[in-house]
Amino acid sequence: MFKDVKFIVMGGSSTTMLEFAKYARGELYLPSDRLENLCRSERYGLWKVGPLLVVAHGVGAPSITILLHELFKLVHYSNATNVMFIRVGTSAGIGVEPGTIVISENALNASLRKEHRQVVLGQEISRPTILDQVLAQALLMCQNDPNIPSMLGSTLCAEDFYEGQGRLDGAFCDYTEEDKIEYLRRAYTMGCRNIEMESCAFSSLCHRAGVRGAVVCVTLIDRLQSDLMSPADVERYDELVRRPHQLVIKFIKRQLGLKIKENKSLAQATSTPPTATQPVTS
Repeated sequence: MFKDVKFIVMGGSSTTMLEFAKYARGELYLPSDRLENLCRSERYGLWKVGPLLVVAHGVGAPSITILLHELFKLVHYSNATNVMFIRVGTSAGIGVEPGTIVISENALNASLRKEHRQVVLGQEISRPTILDQVLAQALLMCQNDPNIPSMLGSTLCAEDFYEGQGRLDGAFCDYTEEDKIEYLRRAYTMGCRNIEMESCAFSSLCHRAGVRGAVVCVTLIDRLQSDLMSPADVERYDELVRRPHQLVIKFIKRQLGLKIKENKSLAQATSTPPTATQPVTS
């Protein structure tokens, strides 16, 4: 059932990823049959759309780690080959405008180090967070909408949503706004352009498993300016969430040699989409 899988695209929310699966089904010209959640646990979601698996992984490193172990085993026992893993989601920006697509070149932990730390049998183990640079470049090349800022950049992977990201609006806050800004500026000087909570675990495990991995997130705010979304960005939240989805589908269609349709619902781009390129093989 899964031997033909070539792409696994995952994000946090089951509702959002089901919508992505429906969108992918139409874009890949597949029959509009009812999509069945193949996951037996209510904690996750999994839908098969032709050669694409769409997965909901929940929030944070522990949740995505559990799922990645299961997906690696699924790929192995299904004899699927050359499978690409892509995480999509939302993020906070660092020095970039809301709505920017950031394709991760590196993942840095909260200590601003390119490593994923894990305690195994009482011992702390550090593993490198390595993402596929050729895959990241290929994804960026698929973004041709001049109205959507897109870039490669490092991603700061926090361990939680509030204190781990230096937010001032949590239940507890033992630091000042100046402390927050100093930390975020230090991250910015190290190349970080966004913050989320899964990239270190994702990149480390994909590298350890020997599979190609990429992270594509859209920024909802600029944390150097605010901890909260502006009313205008709240109004366009659904459209922002779809930006990484549409970019990834463009990439998948190029890999499959399918015609890329311009999506006017996302941005009224006037440029003609490029012709399909050769699949990424290296």
